[in-house]
Amino acid sequence: MTPMKYAILLCWLSSVAFGNEGNNSDDADDIQTLRQEMKILKQTMEQQFLFQEEEITHLKQKLYLSETKIIDENSPEREKSRQGRLLLHPPVNSSTAENVPKIAFSANTVTDHVNLGVHHTLVFGNAISNVGNCYHDSTGNFIPNVSGVYVFDVQIVLCSPGHELRTELVLEGKVMAAHYTGDSTHCSNGGGMAIFHVNAGDSVWVRVRSSDGGNGIAWESSLSGFLLYPDS
Repeated sequence: MTPMKYAILLCWLSSVAFGNEGNNSDDADDIQTLRQEMKILKQTMEQQFLFQEEEITHLKQKLYLSETKIIDENSPEREKSRQGRLLLHPPVNSSTAENVPKIAFSANTVTDHVNLGVHHTLVFGNAISNVGNCYHDSTGNFIPNVSGVYVFDVQIVLCSPGHELRTELVLEGKVMAAHYTGDSTHCSNGGGMAIFHVNAGDSVWVRVRSSDGGNGIAWESSLSGFLLYPDS
């Protein structure tokens, strides 16, 4: 019920109550009841008015914050901060992007996948993609023709319950990342991502670090990589 309706009802009850009090002295109980109802209505109206005042205050605060945000977004300090970020991370235009070398690959299905010895190279023989033709699916080696920072991802799926396999991602024989998988009742997955610099002509591959002789690498195992950015 709106405050206006409360006010009208309150006035009507007042006239009825006081009219009955003067004309019907025997109806004291009814008058008392009406007075109690008037008191309840008065309290309800006061609560309603208080709620509306709080709502108006909330809307004023919301409007103030919106106006402040608009001013802040257009402030010289904010624009100066944005320009500073652009200096650190300049946007790449279309002409620059066309000149960036494109190198990326992904391969799965290890060819020799059982009874692997220490330092045995894992050859992912199914090249799903090979942009730049830098991955060699016959040897498992990635040999880029552009120096730069590369991202690599190794995923090893082992389906030899109770056995384990440790592998490592190497750059020219130097271990750059190590992975563990195994000791599961069925199949287990292990691997990870690595980011490091590779010179043109260097070789990157995955090899066995240690095993317990029960290796059964599933075809879902994979090696992927791409050029993050070339040397300037």
